[in-house]
Amino acid sequence: MSNTKELIVDVRGSLCPKPVIETKKVSDANPSAVITTIVDNEVSRDNVEKFGKSRGYGVAIRQDGKDFYLTMTPNANPVPEASCEPMNYGNRVILMTKDYLGEGSEELGRNLMKTFWVCMVEADVKPSKIYFINSSVKMVTNDSVHLENIKKLADAGVEIAACGICLDFYGVKENVGVGSITNMYAITDAILGDNIVKL
Repeated sequence: MSNTKELIVDVRGSLCPKPVIETKKVSDANPSAVITTIVDNEVSRDNVEKFGKSRGYGVAIRQDGKDFYLTMTPNANPVPEASCEPMNYGNRVILMTKDYLGEGSEELGRNLMKTFWVCMVEADVKPSKIYFINSSVKMVTNDSVHLENIKKLADAGVEIAACGICLDFYGVKENVGVGSITNMYAITDAILGDNIVKL
């Protein structure tokens, strides 16, 4: 009989990214265990499968009715050693320009933004700095639905800074709940000198 630990991650009823995040937590805490993640939609099935393969697991999928059982066996599909090392992003900077993601529906964009911050907190590699300008400064205020996750990033060492002029414009300068208040000169200097991702 095998002594390998077998663990179940039952995330039926959950949409991505939660199935991947919960599977990742169990994987990080139990790297030698066989993990079976149970999901009930195809998108989550595909995303958990991709996660497992990216970590070197052998992934077997079984369907029972509407449920999918993804059994991940460690070291069954080893990835090259170099790819196991965290990527070096150097001084990667994220410039947030509004309080929702993408173009089109702002309602959808605000829901996507919630997911973005959850994924950013769970990511193995994080940016060195995140700057907030225009309406995105609302996300660092005390009544922001994103505040908890942005605080977690700050606690992890990510520099959080919001444009002072923008905070004044929206009347929220006295309500900043995380990070520092900066100016456009400092933001411009940073984004010209570093690798920048604009959202």
